[in-house]
Amino acid sequence: MLARVTSVGKYPAVLEIPSGRERPLWAGDVLIGVLANRFSSTSLYGRIPEGGLEVRVDRATDLLSLAGVIGPAQARPSALASHTEVRLLGLVADARKPAQPLGLLPKSPQHYRSCPTIVIGGTASNVGKTTFAGNLVRHLVRRAGLRVGVTKLAGTGRLGDLLQLSDAGAHASADFVDAGLATTYGLPDETVTTAAKYLLTRLREQESQVIVAELGGDLWEAGIPALLDDPELQESFRCLVVIPSDTMATLGAAHWLRQRGIECPVFHGMPPRNELASMDRLTAGLGEKPVDARSAHDMGVLLGKALPDLRFPALPDHE
Repeated sequence: MLARVTSVGKYPAVLEIPSGRERPLWAGDVLIGVLANRFSSTSLYGRIPEGGLEVRVDRATDLLSLAGVIGPAQARPSALASHTEVRLLGLVADARKPAQPLGLLPKSPQHYRSCPTIVIGGTASNVGKTTFAGNLVRHLVRRAGLRVGVTKLAGTGRLGDLLQLSDAGAHASADFVDAGLATTYGLPDETVTTAAKYLLTRLREQESQVIVAELGGDLWEAGIPALLDDPELQESFRCLVVIPSDTMATLGAAHWLRQRGIECPVFHGMPPRNELASMDRLTAGLGEKPVDARSAHDMGVLLGKALPDLRFPALPDHE
């Protein structure tokens, strides 16, 4: 869609441009976005109506994400106070026809299974999933000398997370936007799993030896249950690391994963709270020590269990 900004709210007050830089928004700006869903529990919630959204000039709607997802906002946290509103100008055309998502498919459905994948999920947005994934990439590259592919398999599309993982030393990167999806919210399970298989295949064909895959938002939404349940994807998933918002969320996630019968090994990261208190509670509640992303020792233990066929040198507890 082509849309004009009519008012700038507290979120999003910036727009991510193709370089990954966040540019401030002003009323009157014209932008290109994509009509799509966003079911965030910590930010804006918006859904395209079941019968579709009538596109007409000057129709009022909302900017749901800083990367350009457009649709009717239905709810927001009280802390956001206001959100950015836009008016539609029309469809973006390609050779006089409405532009369409890429709709890519895996070139070789079996190919991705040969590349071990470590999956990073969480109990909410903004709990440190990308930070943990970046530390993991850095460890794999610097300590083991591996070529690491990075991807985001679910969530709301934006470039910033991939750039952060690339800066950690990733060999190759791609996410669901490269498979033609603006978000993975409200899509058929098959669409989300097919896109994931395409992405893992693409990274494998770019000679990645290990793939680090992030899951946006929480484990309940954005097609993530379908990814975790897919028997073909499970063949490449060597472990799932869950980053919690707090200690009780860790126990809830562990219970939820047991109920779903997730087969790959599950590790739990440290919540972004008091480190010592969290360590004490989680060690007692889980019967195991959570993984500290800043600890080279913890990373070595995790990778030794997830990737037993690779050799990792003995490391001190902290660099």
